[in-house]
Amino acid sequence: MTPRLSVNLGLRGEYEQGARERYNRALAYFDARARLPITEGAQAAYARSPAPEMPASQFVVQGGSVYAASSPGRRLWGNELMWLPRVAAAYQLGSKTVIRGGYGLFYDTLNVLHIGADQTGYTRTTSTIVTTDYGMTWLAGDPRRGIPPIADPFPVRADGTRFDEPTRDRLGLMARAGRGWTYNGFDYRHARQQRWRLGVQRQFGDHIAVEIAYVGTRSDRVPLTQTLSALPERFWADGLVRNDALASNLNANVTNPFHIGNFADLKASYPLVYQDMSTQGFFTSRTIRKHQLLRPFPHMNGLSTATAPLGSAKTDSLEVTFQRRFARGFDLNLSYTVLRLREADYFHNEFDTLPSWRESQDGRPHRLVGTGIFQLPFGKGRRWATRGLWSHLLGGYQVAATYEFQPGPLLDWGNLFYYGNLEDIKKGTRTLDRWFNTANFERSAAKGPAAFHRRVFPTRVSGVRADGANQWNANAQREFTLKEGWGLQFRVDALNLANRTQFAAPNTNPYSTDFGRVTSQTNTRNRFIQAQVRLRF
Repeated sequence: MTPRLSVNLGLRGEYEQGARERYNRALAYFDARARLPITEGAQAAYARSPAPEMPASQFVVQGGSVYAASSPGRRLWGNELMWLPRVAAAYQLGSKTVIRGGYGLFYDTLNVLHIGADQTGYTRTTSTIVTTDYGMTWLAGDPRRGIPPIADPFPVRADGTRFDEPTRDRLGLMARAGRGWTYNGFDYRHARQQRWRLGVQRQFGDHIAVEIAYVGTRSDRVPLTQTLSALPERFWADGLVRNDALASNLNANVTNPFHIGNFADLKASYPLVYQDMSTQGFFTSRTIRKHQLLRPFPHMNGLSTATAPLGSAKTDSLEVTFQRRFARGFDLNLSYTVLRLREADYFHNEFDTLPSWRESQDGRPHRLVGTGIFQLPFGKGRRWATRGLWSHLLGGYQVAATYEFQPGPLLDWGNLFYYGNLEDIKKGTRTLDRWFNTANFERSAAKGPAAFHRRVFPTRVSGVRADGANQWNANAQREFTLKEGWGLQFRVDALNLANRTQFAAPNTNPYSTDFGRVTSQTNTRNRFIQAQVRLRF
C-alpha cells in the first residue's frame, strides 16, 4: 500500500460433500418421528400398568434408525459450502518498530478417516451354545462318544441353518431398538474458529528483538455427544442430602411393556424383527427399571448424538518474546504466555439442553520457555586461543540449555457433597500427603449423592491443579577437526538436569483413604544422560 504498510487480503472457498457408503451399507440418521412395528403394542402394554410418575397418554414409543438406502440423499451428513476470509497487515512505525495484525476464519474438515460409517446389520456373529447343564447333555458334539464340540462347531439347527446371516438393512427402523445407539446426525456441521493476532515488535541494538502480542480465538459449532434420552429434570434430587428413596424408586423393577410377549403378531408380519428381538435381553426380560420408561425414546435403551454442534471455546492470551539473535557465539530466546481458555464442552447434568462453560485442560494459565546456546570463545575462528596447544585443548566447545515451566492440569471431580467455601480447598501448605485442603468434604459414601442426584459440585475448581512442569535440560559438545573434510563431534546430553520428579494428580475420591494424597508420578524418566560420538567426512 505504501513503503511502510503492506496488506494481505484473501478469500478461500471450500465445498465438502457428506460421505456416502458406495453400496449404501450404513445407517444414515435417526428419525425421531417414525412409528415402529412395536409402537402400538408397547403403548398398550404400558397403559395396562403405567408408572405413577407418567400417565399412559405421555408414554410415546417412536423414532428409529434409518438406513442409507432409505435416506433421500443417501449421504451420512449434509454438504456444506464454507467461505474462509483472511486479512493481515504490517506497518513499520519506525526504523526499528513494526506493528502486525491479522484475522482469519477456519473450518474443520469432515471425512471418513475419523468419522466411520455405522454398518450395523452387515456383520453378524454366530455363537454356539455347547451345553446348558454343565455337560449332562451336549448341544454340539458328544465327548462321551468321543466327538468333541470342535468337530462340528456349528451344528444344523432346528430351522435347517448353521449360521446367523447378516440382516443387512432388513431390520429397518428397528435395527438399534433395545440396543442403544450413539449416532452421527445428518445435520453434522463443520466446526469453525476465528483467530486474530495483534503484535508490536521492537529491535534494540543489532541483535535484540522484543515482541508483545495479543492472540485471541473464538470457536463454535464444535461437536459434542449429547444424550437425547435424558431423564427429565423433575425426577432428579437436589441439595446436599442423600436421597435414597428417590434412587430406589427410579431403579425399581416394573413390568416391561417391551416384553416380546406383547408382540406376538410380529411373528407373521415382521418375522426377522421378531427373531432379532428374541435375542435381546431388553425384549425378553419381563421387568425393566422404572427410570427407563420415564425417558424420551424409552425403547432405544439409551440414545445419543455424537455431533451436536453446541460446543464453543474462547481463548485470550498475551505473548511476550525476547530474542537475542545468534552473534559472537551466543543465542538466547525467552517466551512467556499468559492464557485464558474456557470451553463449553460438557453438559453439567444429562438433562441440560446446552453445554456449560469451564476452564479447559488444553491450555495453562502461564508458560515460560527459554533456550540458549553459548560457544566458548576459544579455538580457531573464535576470540582467544586461536592456534597452538591452547587451541587444541580449549577450542570447539559449546554448551546449551533449555528451560520449561507451566502449571499442571486442573483436577477433575466427580459429583460429591462439599459443605464449605470452594476457595478454602486451596488453603494450607501443599504436600504429597495433603495436596489440597480435604476439610468440608463428605467422606462417608453412605452419605454421598445417590443415583439421580443432579450435580452439586463443579467438575473443576479454578486454581486446584496437579503438579506442573519445571524442567532444565542441558548439553555440552566439542568439535575436533581431524583434517580437511574430516571432523569428530563428542556430545553429552542431560535431560531433566535437576533430577526433578513430576507427580501425578492426587486422589480426588473423598471416600478413599488416599483422598488428597499423591501416590504416583507421571514421568518415568528422571535424570537421563546420554553421550554420543559422530564422525563427519
